Parts: sequence; structure tokens; C-alpha cells
Amino acid sequence: MVLIFATSSAFSQPIVADHTVVDKYKDIPPSYLSKVKEMWVILAGESHASGYRIGCKLLMDTDTAYRCSSKSGTPEAPTNKYLRLTGTTWGDVSNASGWISSYGEEDWYTSATAMSRTESHLTYCNTHNLPIDAMGFGWCWDMTADFSPGGTIDPVYKVRWAGRSAGGPQGSMRWGLDSGDSVLTGNSICMDTYLKATTRYSDFCKKNNYKTKIYFTTGPVDGSSNLSENGYQRQLKHEHIRKYVNLAPDRMLFDYADILCWSNAGQENITTWKDGANITQSFQTIHPDNMLDVDGFYTEDGDHIGQKGALRLAKAMWWMLARMAGWNGIATGTESGLIKKEEFLVYPNPFNDHLHIERSTAQSRQTISICNLEGKLLTRKLLQDPSAELDVSHLKSGVYLLKISGDNEYVKKVIKN
Repeated sequence: MVLIFATSSAFSQPIVADHTVVDKYKDIPPSYLSKVKEMWVILAGESHASGYRIGCKLLMDTDTAYRCSSKSGTPEAPTNKYLRLTGTTWGDVSNASGWISSYGEEDWYTSATAMSRTESHLTYCNTHNLPIDAMGFGWCWDMTADFSPGGTIDPVYKVRWAGRSAGGPQGSMRWGLDSGDSVLTGNSICMDTYLKATTRYSDFCKKNNYKTKIYFTTGPVDGSSNLSENGYQRQLKHEHIRKYVNLAPDRMLFDYADILCWSNAGQENITTWKDGANITQSFQTIHPDNMLDVDGFYTEDGDHIGQKGALRLAKAMWWMLARMAGWNGIATGTESGLIKKEEFLVYPNPFNDHLHIERSTAQSRQTISICNLEGKLLTRKLLQDPSAELDVSHLKSGVYLLKISGDNEYVKKVIKN
């Protein structure tokens, strides 16, 4: 038997901010709200990237617990009063120095110069009393803009590739997922180029002991062109990012696309398109609600989405930053957000078909529940005796939350082999 202590780092896995976490911003303990309000976060990108900042302003207007400043130009000095969220960088691909407030794919990943300049930006800020807590790339329509689907149909995905690659070795052209797609596009730039660059920045910060955490992002799902082949190949690119992030437990993803394809009422917007093999493919597109402002109308304010969508981005951003600050994401009712020492034994962990629970002290009747990480109840049993055995043979391999509820509530993560 093993007495298990659950902590925020007990089972390391990628931090993914998607539609499932939007409402969980309310669960952030006050101590971690305070940590987020010490942060300087950079979301460098073009017009769509402003949606993050617009959303954070709207969220602050509705609840001052989520105070945020989003000034461009020369960064604000470190503070603990509010989150500083900006798109400003020190230099870009065209400028070796100076505060620049415009940033695109040509600055993040399409050339060796771009990557070198971004590393210089990270070094400058982290060595000039402007430590960056987190940084990511804010996609615009780069996955589909300028060049609509064309060329040879991909033999695997039965789709033609689209997009632009400003600053790339071959110039701006359509691009696909990996180097093999260069045969179809004539372009050495692909989604793997973005993934490698983003990983490079993360490794660079770790190597130099910078506090900066680099996070991955997905991109836009709005626009009438997203309802056909353009939208389907865009989703393939988003899925490529998601799969890559899930390969390593220390990676982080802000899933912009998934967040905006769901409404506040929990409805996902799905459309279909027949691929090059005449097979109907389903894929996500922005939910109409997320194109509206809080009064039910759409007003273009620079980010191409509505205020409702921007607010969803902001809520998920606060959740992700709190996780980066060390919060385990579980609402326990304690300020620390960490799980206290347990008064029961749970074994084995990882488990196969059965879990055993033993109480160390006599208590009133308690309920044992196992939920998935989204909170959906999968198994429940009443614990009346000092020990119990839980049949979990029906569960698939993965990570789950085990909860024991009674006079107090205990929560821990358990793993099915």
C-alpha cells in the first residue's frame, strides 16, 4: 500500500486552454489571481491577436478581480496590480531594436532571421528588468489568407493546401503540415516550421534560465471561407498543433480555435465539406454567438470576432496563466488550490481493473466518485465500511479525478493503465 499525496505537479501533462476551461476562470483561487496580476504576457500577432486584449478589457469591466492593462509601445514597469498583456516586442525581423507593435508569421517562424530576432527580444527583455512571464504567437488568417486552396490534392488528407508564408525562403506561398507537403506546395514552410520555432524559443528560455514560458496557439475559425475546403484544411492544421502539444507534458496550448467554436451554452458549431475523395468531412467553425457583442449585435472592433468571443478568450487566458503560475486547476475551496494531506489510502495507482480505498479514521458515510478531467461523472459508490473496492474495468486508459465527498471533500488524480 502507498499513501498518496496529490499536489499540483503530481501527474504532469500539457496545459491546454480550450472550450472546457472557459467557465473555470471563476475557480482560480485568490492567491493565484494575485500571481497572474504580477505577470507580463506577450501575445505577438496581427489583427486577430487583438481579440485577447479586447476580451481582457471587457472581462475587467465586468469584474475588477481580473484587472488587466494592454498598452502598446514601451512596456509598463513590473507591477502586482494588474496583468500586463501586450503585442509589443523588442525588435522584429525588420528591426534589430526598438519597441515594435506589429508582428506576423514573418517575425515568428518563416526565416532564420525571424527566429534569431525573436531570441534577441527574449534576451533583451529578460536582462533589462522586463522579465516576460509568457509569450505566444497570435495567428491571423495566415493558414488561409492570400492563397486559397489550390495545387495538387494531398493524397492523405484529400484536401488542397492554402495560406501565406510571408518572409519564407520561397516567398509567400501556400503551405501544408510537414516537409513532405513541399512537393505539393513548392514551399519549404509548413506547420512543422511553426512548431519547431516555438519549441526552439521554449528551449532557448530554459537554457538561459529565463522565466518566460512559451505557449502554442491555434488560429482563427471565422469568415465565410471557413465553411468549405478552406475551413477543413485549417482544422487539419489546428489538429496538427494539438497532436504535437500532447506529445510532451511540459508543453502548453491556448486553443483559440476550439474556444470560439463553442457557445456559452455549451453548443459546438460543426459544418461539413466533401473532400477530394467525395467523402463528407466534419469540422469546427466559429459559433455564431461568438460573432456578437454583449447586446446581441456585431460591431467590428479590429479583431474580426464579437465581444462574446473575445470574452471567452479572456476567461480561458486567465485560467491558463493561473495554471502557469502553479495552480493545479482543481477548485477545492481552499485559497492555495492545492490538495491537503489525505486521510485515506488509494491503491494501486496507476490501476487496472480495480481501485482500493481505505479510510485511516472512522468517519460518516462518504461518496466515492470518478470523473473525467472535464468533470463528467463516470462511476459512483457509497463508502460505508472502513474499506471498499471500486470496479473500474470499464474505464479507458487515461487520467481521472477521484473524489471522496462527505463532511469534507478530497480530490486526487488517478491513472488507468
